Amino acid sequence: MNKRCSRRSRRAIVLLVFTFVIALLFPPHAQARAHPRVLVLVTSGLSWSDVNPQEKTGREFLEALGPASLANLTRHNAAKTTCPLDGYLTLSTGMRVTATQGRASGHCPDIPDVSSSKVAASFLKSWRQDASRQNEQALPGTLGQSLEESGTKVRAVGEGAAIAAMDSAGKIAKYSPLSDTSRLTSQVNAALADSDVTIVDVGAVSSSPEIKVSPTSLNATPADGLPQVDRTSKPRSDQVLKALTAALRGAGDKDLIFGLDVADHSATPHLGMAFLREPGAKTGILRSSSTRQLGLLATVDFTRQILDVSGANGPDYLVGGSLSPERDYGLTGNLDWLRNQSLRADQATIVQARFIVLTGIILLLSTALLLFLLRRKKLRSSSRTRGLLAGICLSASLLGPASTLAAYTPTKMLGGAKGNFTANALKMSAPLLTTQFLLLVLLIAGVFSALCFAGGKLIARKWTYLRYSAPILVAATLVLAWILVSLLSGSPDQISAMFSSAATAATRFYGLNNNKYSFLFSALLALECLIFAPLVARFPERRRRYFAYGFLLLAVAVILDGFPWLGADVGGPLAMILGVGITLNWVLGKKVGIGKVVALVAAALLPSSVFVLVDKMASPTSRTHFGRFISEVRGGGGGIIVARKAQAMINSFGGPIGFAVVMILVLVVIAFKVISNRPGYSAKQRNFLGISARQSLNPIPGAYRFAQGVILTSLLAALTNDSGALILVCSGLFTLPAINAMLILSAGAEEAKSALTPEKIGFKG
Repeated sequence: MNKRCSRRSRRAIVLLVFTFVIALLFPPHAQARAHPRVLVLVTSGLSWSDVNPQEKTGREFLEALGPASLANLTRHNAAKTTCPLDGYLTLSTGMRVTATQGRASGHCPDIPDVSSSKVAASFLKSWRQDASRQNEQALPGTLGQSLEESGTKVRAVGEGAAIAAMDSAGKIAKYSPLSDTSRLTSQVNAALADSDVTIVDVGAVSSSPEIKVSPTSLNATPADGLPQVDRTSKPRSDQVLKALTAALRGAGDKDLIFGLDVADHSATPHLGMAFLREPGAKTGILRSSSTRQLGLLATVDFTRQILDVSGANGPDYLVGGSLSPERDYGLTGNLDWLRNQSLRADQATIVQARFIVLTGIILLLSTALLLFLLRRKKLRSSSRTRGLLAGICLSASLLGPASTLAAYTPTKMLGGAKGNFTANALKMSAPLLTTQFLLLVLLIAGVFSALCFAGGKLIARKWTYLRYSAPILVAATLVLAWILVSLLSGSPDQISAMFSSAATAATRFYGLNNNKYSFLFSALLALECLIFAPLVARFPERRRRYFAYGFLLLAVAVILDGFPWLGADVGGPLAMILGVGITLNWVLGKKVGIGKVVALVAAALLPSSVFVLVDKMASPTSRTHFGRFISEVRGGGGGIIVARKAQAMINSFGGPIGFAVVMILVLVVIAFKVISNRPGYSAKQRNFLGISARQSLNPIPGAYRFAQGVILTSLLAALTNDSGALILVCSGLFTLPAINAMLILSAGAEEAKSALTPEKIGFKG
């Protein structure tokens, strides 16, 4: 009996194992589709401002869309203005690509003929060269090639979809031209039934010849001048929106739908439309791990998502992130939130273009005032007048945090109803938007300045030697607080404030941009120089303690700027450790030789190495550009990135000629300084143009070293970052007005000359 049971048990076990093996080798037909059908709807020139639920076209689109999660899309590629072909290539490559062939004509290049289901070899060769400028490994056709290798059936409908779905050899598996709107629903339905992934190019609002661009690949400024408010001047937007609605109606409830608008409709960049509809998923506003900005996705995110949901393996270098719905205000609330985010980004872009002029005026006036104050030892004016003039100067130093607060001013205060000013603002002219925002920024900066003077008075009551620099110390602390809050909150002002990145550049850089970085090291130098200089004069025996405090503060700033989960900067920590480190030695009266410079360079490389290791611990989709940069350097592709960033840095000075002029001026000043310090030169000969900055700044402890440190650090940062001239501008915007404010305050004091003597420096009370 036991033997029979044993034989039966063995037979049952063998039968179960055999059944399990058969089930694995030959899955039932009902389980053949392990992944949902995927529909990718690609448009060009649409944004959420084109969707009006009160109109028939918008209402029908939202009904066809159903329960979807929504977002804005940054279409950023190598050029500021994204052409339709650029968007299709970026989706195909999973990396940013700008098609340079055809841009020399001054407008977007045309889509090549794909009627033969293959892209001509000449176009493919040119696109590969364009992609390699961004990343040596980037290859157009990555999306289609990866899907094909995984056995996924792909179908492309429309010319743009063919470019997005082609393989690395330029072949399109299955292609059909786009039908008219009346037949588009049935065309999409049939394509979905015959494929696993269907990509549909729904249409473009503007044709390629209508979109003006720079004849170069990296057009830093729109070709038609300063940006205008052109969101509503899109006569074909209704037509494209109707076609998008028809395509949505061809999908089923169980289909996974991606929607993205990949290109601008004019030379002015805007945020585009993006959405995701998953079966049974909750709705809301999407967030991407690549941008970490609520409601802001990138084109490259969709390349990664299409591959992931299809079970295909993409290359490791792809930078797209994962998507997740978060906040949900209901359909109407989500649309309002996204439209206002897009409008804020447009407003910042418009203001930034005009702010270049305002910044130039402020810097010229500040320089002229500085030269005047360096010559004058005393101002013959009342204390109230001097205080007002110093307050105006300090307001200019605080434009950074003021612009962020202005961007978050409740919209109902700016001409809107119930917190939503989209409808009114869409009709505003660019001058009106500019005037409105700049006046608000200047008002907030003035309030900040008054608070800094009030806080400075409290500090000066206790420490009299800080009576001229106390307001600047409060302003520097305010700037650091602004940067810290921005970082800890995920840098939500990255695309909406005056000192933000342009909306088209909001990709994986979710920490400090070069604008904020300039404010960071300028404020840091203000604190280190203006605090430690008088302290070391009073207590020279505590020099080592102050040195430790100074480097501890520097370490905090480096972490804020370079740590992968906060700033993830590459060149910033290197320049800041070297520049601030040298300045701190000067402030504390220590000599700086070659050995100390080498030690500081080694100290700068150490935290960068730690940051890379931390970045490598994150998942590939969550890594920052710092970690990818090091990986590409190790893979031999760092030369392309360094060359591209060096070119961008030189172009920020207006090109090679402008960069050469600036460098020659810097070398002349350095040479003059070295020669004038040699023995045999009189004090008068040492004073360039009769001005002695050191003597004029002597009444303010640490002011001269503050100026020296900002010049040194900003030059190092300009040479190690791709926004070179912009770094000089932003650091000067904080430093020059701050120094002017201190000179104005000290120029009215009779005891100015004796303020720095050690026996006069002390604590009150």
